[in-house]
Amino acid sequence: MFTIAFREFRSLFTSIRSILIIIVLFGVTVGAARLVRQFEEQLQELGLGQDAYAMGLMLLLILASPLFVTSIAHNVVNKEIADRTIRFLATKTTRNRIIFGKFIGHFLFWSICLTVALLLIVPFSKSFAILDLLQAIIFVSYFIGWTLFLSTSITKPALTMFLGITLSIALPILGLWSTGTDNWFIKIVGYLTPYFYYTQGDDSYYAYLVVIFPIIFILGSLLIFRKRDL
Repeated sequence: MFTIAFREFRSLFTSIRSILIIIVLFGVTVGAARLVRQFEEQLQELGLGQDAYAMGLMLLLILASPLFVTSIAHNVVNKEIADRTIRFLATKTTRNRIIFGKFIGHFLFWSICLTVALLLIVPFSKSFAILDLLQAIIFVSYFIGWTLFLSTSITKPALTMFLGITLSIALPILGLWSTGTDNWFIKIVGYLTPYFYYTQGDDSYYAYLVVIFPIIFILGSLLIFRKRDL
């Protein structure tokens, strides 16, 4: 399991994508902080943090993290099935460990990217927002689990790329829409996204409930992958 996790992490972190992601996270966070200061009180009421830079990072993640994660992880499982390399892995370890290893590798990658991005803005913010980092990691883990589930459920990488991009655009819209509408269908959809839990004002503990969703996605991936013909 940890060998697979390390392999996934290394392949992600040694690519140009990690550098670009950190640059984007850092650059947009600093730029957004200037804009955030104009609406700081309103964003604090939505539960997006107390520091302008941390709020800028959360604002970026809320709008763009589904697309970031999907673009990198949409073929995390089905590409290996298509290339038949998954058969080699299955002879070396269990299917459960393959799924857990894939998730852990991507989770570590994003955790380090977010940590580095927050460290880079310490000279500007004069503080390191540990709780905001934890909530940011939990938020991104939702989409890691969701993308892993998609890649396990659908065998064609091109299709998961299309669905991933489509849902990455639709989820933030539906999730944020659900926070300000009385439409029951949109409300139900909102409860299934992390956006409802991250916009509950001062009740920041709601954000930690999002941990349940990656667990559900992983369990679903395990059930499907066990029955998958490799």
